[in-house]
Amino acid sequence: MPGFSDISTQLQKSLSEALTIFYPLGGRRSDSFSINCNDEGAIYIEASVNINMDKFLKPPKIEFINKLLPCEPNKKHPYQQVLPQLQVQVNIFNCGGIAIGLCNLHTILDALSCSAFLKTWSSICNGSRDGISLPDFSSASSLFPPRNTFGVRAGVLNIDKSSEIEVQCTTRRFLFMTKSINELQAMSENDGIYPRPTRYKAVSSFICKHMIVACTKEPCDRTRPVVVLHVVDMRKRMGEPFSQDSIGNLLWPAVVLCENVNKDSKVGDLVRLLEQEIGKLTKELFLKVQNDHGFMWSDECAQLMLEGMANKNPISFVFTSWVNMGFRELDFGWGKPLWLAQRGGTKESIPNTVVLMETDEGIEAWVTMEEKHISILENDVEFLRFALLNPSVSNI
Repeated sequence: MPGFSDISTQLQKSLSEALTIFYPLGGRRSDSFSINCNDEGAIYIEASVNINMDKFLKPPKIEFINKLLPCEPNKKHPYQQVLPQLQVQVNIFNCGGIAIGLCNLHTILDALSCSAFLKTWSSICNGSRDGISLPDFSSASSLFPPRNTFGVRAGVLNIDKSSEIEVQCTTRRFLFMTKSINELQAMSENDGIYPRPTRYKAVSSFICKHMIVACTKEPCDRTRPVVVLHVVDMRKRMGEPFSQDSIGNLLWPAVVLCENVNKDSKVGDLVRLLEQEIGKLTKELFLKVQNDHGFMWSDECAQLMLEGMANKNPISFVFTSWVNMGFRELDFGWGKPLWLAQRGGTKESIPNTVVLMETDEGIEAWVTMEEKHISILENDVEFLRFALLNPSVSNI
């Protein structure tokens, strides 16, 4: 492995080249919906970490993860504040190990778009160029051009002030081993009565059940409706002209109303609720969104978005998956990553969010909740029968 000075030069040079391909990332946010492509570039920072990597990862120091990032993650900014699209922090550990921390705005990048950029950057850096993407910036914007949503019913756009309230939250990392995932899938089949659910549906439904139980311990919360939002990638469901190289926030929410969930609820029942709502997100629906300019004002859209729930003080949850997006295959020239991480620590944030990420052992769930609720979850015996709380990274 070359010295860090050579690595630093290689990373910066290849980043500059990647930004010429993904040119909007070198611009600045003008507002929440537009980018000034002025070629100001990305922010690049280098930092020394006064610890060996193996000690940092056995077990992972989740409370210090954010120190490896170039900015405070998931931070809200004023609507018209000018911001860089991309910030990078390259961290060098005492042992010579390297961690690359990345923060990007959601103006144009969803997780799959971010993966396409990182594949391009890493391929240029390692000299192979096999993974260089030819980003398609036109398909999303031509099929779904910006629209004036003035007058759209508040519930359709999910305008709920309570969902924007940031509270003191803590993030925990849980690992679901492949054996546990198989068991959850089998439980959801109900002795073969129902088809075997995907890993995502089984794991997310199990987590959702136990998060709901943790958040409804107080009597005042038991009567509140529970709304669970699952982020769905439109590319696979819509097909052509979209592809893996289509850049943009090509996402649509599957919104699930979960009623009367308690510790005795069956995971399979939550799986079927989720399947029912995801099943509504068809190519026909997205063509309707594209071609019918009145769809956002329609009763059909209002029903999909559970209009009216915003006025009932719901408890909201958000699930998203970074599984099978190629992050584990990135190679900047010194091998594939030992481990991938989300944000960590305790900070002001929107509660009840879950990001699923794949590992060699199974699936990691990065769960962010209010401190009083996460403490209930991490002491839930039934939950911990399937989920390991922040184990050491095994391949160090």
